[in-house]
Amino acid sequence: MTHPGRRDILMGAAALALGSAALALGTTARAAPPETLSPTERLRLYMLMRGALDEQLVVSFIECNYWGIVNAEMTPFYDLVAATFARHRPAHGGGYEVVSFEVEYFIDSATGAVLREWKNPYTGATVLAKHTDSVPVKFIIGPDCEIHFPPPPLIPGTVTSHATQPLRIVGDDVWSTETAVARVPVPGAKPMFYNEKIINHAHLSALAKPGITRAGADVTYVGITSFRPWQEMDKNQPGEMLGLGSGAVGVDPHALPPRWIAATKEHRPQALIDPGVYLDPLWHQP
Repeated sequence: MTHPGRRDILMGAAALALGSAALALGTTARAAPPETLSPTERLRLYMLMRGALDEQLVVSFIECNYWGIVNAEMTPFYDLVAATFARHRPAHGGGYEVVSFEVEYFIDSATGAVLREWKNPYTGATVLAKHTDSVPVKFIIGPDCEIHFPPPPLIPGTVTSHATQPLRIVGDDVWSTETAVARVPVPGAKPMFYNEKIINHAHLSALAKPGITRAGADVTYVGITSFRPWQEMDKNQPGEMLGLGSGAVGVDPHALPPRWIAATKEHRPQALIDPGVYLDPLWHQP
């Protein structure tokens, strides 16, 4: 899965004509440090890893394990599996406009089934698992590869940020990293916080192929968050949650994780039949 749920940061871009710059990238970028690439070249690499250079649907996923962390001790919680569907096109003023939609589920680690009840290992109580229904979102990826979400209605005192680090290139390997942070005050309780890092990896030789419109990437996910309200932790319970996972950008819909496909057949079959329908209202919005 900022992420209502996991966050909605698996995204991409639309058409970009580079002319001779694309040819130069294909022959020189392998030996060049990232800081020598032009902004246009950096944006092209980033977008090929995070989405596509056309308006066709891009399908991505992550699978995560979640633990509770108290005094550096890890306690298994559950798994999370999420798929993201996105379209991309040039934005006014440069960069790209993205419309994206995510479907995620908490999964019982032992059975592979969608989590309906969960036994809190710290309190011993069994609680109902509350799955957050995702909604389509529209945002901008700027010419500098920074991500700009529209201002949400925020609780006073909320602090958020979403940053994209410079590309890292070593030989034929390219990494891009995004870091999202949110801190939300809660009256009478400690603040809720969310920290997420997504690292995308691709091969420069694949990104530099002439004429390609999408290349995809392997994804590593790390999230450190407050306990969720539905977990009904004691208000004085110290600790937080750690999420670790992996996935991919730009996969065939039939290659999505089996646990996600099984859950979606039961709970949201339209996302298997035509996931693009969830994007249409925002995509066609003026």
